[in-house]
Amino acid sequence: MAKLLKLIKNNFFYLGIGFLLFFIPIYPKFPLFGVSGTYVSIRLEDIFIAVIVGLFFLNLIIKKDFSLFKNHFSKLILLFFAVGAVSLLSAFFITKNIVLNVALFHFLRRIEYLSLFFVAYYSLKNIKQLRTYGWIVLIATFAVIFYALGQKFFGWPVVSTMNKEFSKGLFLRLTWWARVNSTFAGHYDLAAYMVMILPLTLVTFFIAKKWFIKVMVLILGVLCYYILILTASRVSFAAYLLCMVTILIISRKKLLIIPFMIVSLLGMIFSADLGQRYAATFKIDLSFLSGTVKIKTPEVAIAPTLTPTPTPVPHISLPPAQPGRVKPTPTPTPTPTPIPVATASAEYFESTTLATSRSTDIRLKVEWPRAIRAFAKNPLLGTGYSSITLATDNDYLRMLGEIGLLGTLAFLAIILEFFRKIYQFLTTSKSKEEKLLVIGILGSFIGFFLNATFIDVLEASKIAFFFWILMGIAIKIIDLNETNDTYKID
Repeated sequence: MAKLLKLIKNNFFYLGIGFLLFFIPIYPKFPLFGVSGTYVSIRLEDIFIAVIVGLFFLNLIIKKDFSLFKNHFSKLILLFFAVGAVSLLSAFFITKNIVLNVALFHFLRRIEYLSLFFVAYYSLKNIKQLRTYGWIVLIATFAVIFYALGQKFFGWPVVSTMNKEFSKGLFLRLTWWARVNSTFAGHYDLAAYMVMILPLTLVTFFIAKKWFIKVMVLILGVLCYYILILTASRVSFAAYLLCMVTILIISRKKLLIIPFMIVSLLGMIFSADLGQRYAATFKIDLSFLSGTVKIKTPEVAIAPTLTPTPTPVPHISLPPAQPGRVKPTPTPTPTPTPIPVATASAEYFESTTLATSRSTDIRLKVEWPRAIRAFAKNPLLGTGYSSITLATDNDYLRMLGEIGLLGTLAFLAIILEFFRKIYQFLTTSKSKEEKLLVIGILGSFIGFFLNATFIDVLEASKIAFFFWILMGIAIKIIDLNETNDTYKID
């Protein structure tokens, strides 16, 4: 027992990150308690993260070891926090267009997300420890896929945060036309997660030496692709194509690009939902390829209801005819033709064309102009976190609107430094396995940033947590490169 406790103590943060990599994807977004002024809730994962991050900083204080914050990358993250804090003060005292507790909650959320970078970086002592993280992500992703299939085909419950009412933790069921979200509370978030996992499966397939691992990873990749198709997210599918092609180019496997594109595009075309959405977006009639893939005329359909039974008209008895009077002839009343009426049990659904147009219009006519107006109001510091509501569906415009040009530049400095370190690593490292692994992470990040053009992935908690953990791991791999500790999957 003493040895076990010592092992846990010496590897607490390593085990903590491993636990988060498993728990965060598979645990649905059940709310614990709400925050006044918003329908975003504190959840169980937030409690676990607060404990792990709190103990991490306490450990640094006790050891008086702050070397982690002296490297250039960490300084850029701290700069981003500082600009966010100044923007918050500006929004409260100058522009005065925020509710303080809500804006502070949004700011603390960003700190929560990015703090996992430090813990993930600190948790790794050598490259070989990544094998455990790889198995954890593989098992967790299989669990996410398994539950998504259960939602699609067996009516397993859905916990969604797509609107205020759903976010209360209601158990829902997917209708036949709805898109799966598994444990991610939204199909866009699930699609973004699949886009980040698929590049990792590709490079793991290249790295693995044992056939059964290759088979397992191949099955995982195929299932991830299928779930991505079921989400019918156009931007995520495009991000998937671009990031996978990038990996094949950088890893010098260009001969695989054409067969990869053929298989991927055929899957999209013959998808009953995703293919229709692309067809509707680009006004293409794909019915010559599949009877189920074509542009439909805009319509709003109502689920059929039973034909109402005509109400019997009571017979009116006339008095007996009297002499000198004409017996009146009743005027026949035609029976009205029954008109279908939506009842409480009816299901409302949109045609693909209407849904696609509505999704685009919301971004172009409401969300993006709102962010641009906020940026114009205070170009340097923006109008503060939470000032442009929960959704913008473009993280770059959201940053400009909320934290202005200074905050956006601070964030871009983090990303540019990351790409600089990766470029330097790929041009100097001699380890094929490590280079492939970093290329896979690079592909995940490319998919992530492409998704950010149409989805608020930096604010989607499950995706953001995974992203910053992955970034911490990537930077640690690069920094450990000098030890010549190669990474191999047995």
